[in-house]
Amino acid sequence: MYELLIKEYINKLTEEDIKKYAEGYQINLSDDEAKILFLYAKNYWKDFLYNEPKELLSELKEKLQPSNYEKLYQLYKDAKSKIK
Repeated sequence: MYELLIKEYINKLTEEDIKKYAEGYQINLSDDEAKILFLYAKNYWKDFLYNEPKELLSELKEKLQPSNYEKLYQLYKDAKSKIK
């Protein structure tokens, strides 16, 4: 059930949605960071949903500002713990 809801949300997701969500948690993303997160969400959402994709997380850690990555990673862990 969660997969269907998430899939529908991802299909409608925009870069602006990502920026607004992050701002709600006092995370100020650059346009480039929002674009990166958008592409990862669109292309790898199942990997993030069902696994903890260490390689993808490592890539994001290199591409995002360290403080933004840490805050986003914590949000990811919190959200994932609620889905299981």
